[in-house]
Amino acid sequence: MPTLNSSSVASLVSKMAEANGQAIDNTLLELTNTETIITGIITDKNFGHSGYYTEKALAYQEGVNLSIDPITLAPYYATVDTTLQIIKQAAFEEVVSGSTVTLILKVAYLDPSTGLLAKLPTAKKTAFDSYFNNFEIPGLPVTKVSNDPNILVFNGAITYDPTYDLTTLQTNLAAALITFRDTFTFNGIFRNYYLENYLVSNVPGVNAVYLSGTTIDAVPFSGTTALSAGDFNYGTCPLTYTSL
Repeated sequence: MPTLNSSSVASLVSKMAEANGQAIDNTLLELTNTETIITGIITDKNFGHSGYYTEKALAYQEGVNLSIDPITLAPYYATVDTTLQIIKQAAFEEVVSGSTVTLILKVAYLDPSTGLLAKLPTAKKTAFDSYFNNFEIPGLPVTKVSNDPNILVFNGAITYDPTYDLTTLQTNLAAALITFRDTFTFNGIFRNYYLENYLVSNVPGVNAVYLSGTTIDAVPFSGTTALSAGDFNYGTCPLTYTSL
């Protein structure tokens, strides 16, 4: 380091700053790399996001105890039995009021006696709450609710290919409506085009679907609405069919 032989104070300070600066830069780089890794893990695992909460809710298996991973200490089901997964719809909502933030998870199950979505009976709700406590993030409690579903009503105009048998098409469309209600991931926000596109994509012979006169609990909405219950059942929904 021949420049250190210089009698110039400025030269000495410059070299000291350069040497220390490299160490600081290396430290900052390591911190940035660590932050990137942590951010990636959080993103991959979806911790704290709506998808994290709804995924854990839908994974619930009634009557099955959780196992604990010996390394991560994370709770999990050793065996997944879809016949025991009773939660059909789950929606997560973050409510901000001033400086207060409330996290709300809304869930529904399929009532076997009616074939409709319904709020969890008291015993089932208690068991679900106990299960879900395992997945709450420390310091971020979640309010878990299960209310009577909202009621969706609409007029549906269906355009279909005349080469398809209309009776079969109607049967398939009715089944698709139920599948959409029970399994489509809309996180408590209903949009007309979600259902319109779903029916076109999943019912052979259907070319176009147009919803009009849409209401939730008898309140009209245009295109998009938030479901207070997080899920819905259908009311009376007249359908008209027009062949191309």
